[in-house]
Amino acid sequence: MGGRYQVYCEGSILEASLRGRLKQSTASRVLVGDAVTVQVHDDRSATIETVEPRRSVLKRRSPGKSTGTRPVAANVDQIVVVGAARRPDWDPHLIDRFTAVAEVNGLPSVVVINKCDLTDDCQQHLEPYRAAGYPVVSTSVPNHEGLDGLRDHLEGRISLFTGPTGVGKSSLLNALQPGLRLRTGDVSRKSSTGRHTTVAAEMHPFGERGFVVDTPGLRDIGLWGLDPAEVEAAFPEIRRHGAGCRFDNCRHGEEPECAVIAAVANGEIRESRLTSYRRLLEESQRAARPWA
Repeated sequence: MGGRYQVYCEGSILEASLRGRLKQSTASRVLVGDAVTVQVHDDRSATIETVEPRRSVLKRRSPGKSTGTRPVAANVDQIVVVGAARRPDWDPHLIDRFTAVAEVNGLPSVVVINKCDLTDDCQQHLEPYRAAGYPVVSTSVPNHEGLDGLRDHLEGRISLFTGPTGVGKSSLLNALQPGLRLRTGDVSRKSSTGRHTTVAAEMHPFGERGFVVDTPGLRDIGLWGLDPAEVEAAFPEIRRHGAGCRFDNCRHGEEPECAVIAAVANGEIRESRLTSYRRLLEESQRAARPWA
């Protein structure tokens, strides 16, 4: 904040500012997850000298704009998409948007359903993602359910937590890593939506060799700039079966001999995933026709 950065260096946190030449270069904007070189001065202040090459960048659509993207985090190994079984209720189409963004950014996802102490439907909600090939975890913080399994996915990786507002991302991280003391909040009883408790992306050491990035909850992530050609690639099981369609440009709507529709009929693809694909494709096509 205010041009100041926190840099994790050999087990301690340094307060650092940017070298002057970096301030003048938008291409060198420092992101959460960046590896940087720093110079530590005699008064224990530090200066970020360079930003190291990134092995991955998670990007999202610029807020309020139909085109253009902005980077969110660097060097992320995986996206942990968290939804809630209740309060707010599980929304598969919103979860599908998060996994789609991860796919388009070339990042693997882990799908987590939290607050499983409030319902018996958790495994049913996870089934479409298990069938699609995603690692899935069901969790409950009060019951300490699924925490060890989720911890195994996080150890040794840089994991970015995302998902709708109010699903309990910060509560999960506090339970997984005692001592983080991330802010948590209640779900609004009037709207059944969450209140923002994380206001900016924050990165924290996790375990012995990992890091977690906690992001602000989002009620609607839109398309994050997905193009129509990217939508099928954002659904791995639809991409796999789509190779068997009769027509190369099949959109898996009403085309004859569609292998994807056949896969839904025989249970290989879950219908909710095809519905999400069609919604995203329609939205992306509409966004590509600003005059419509």
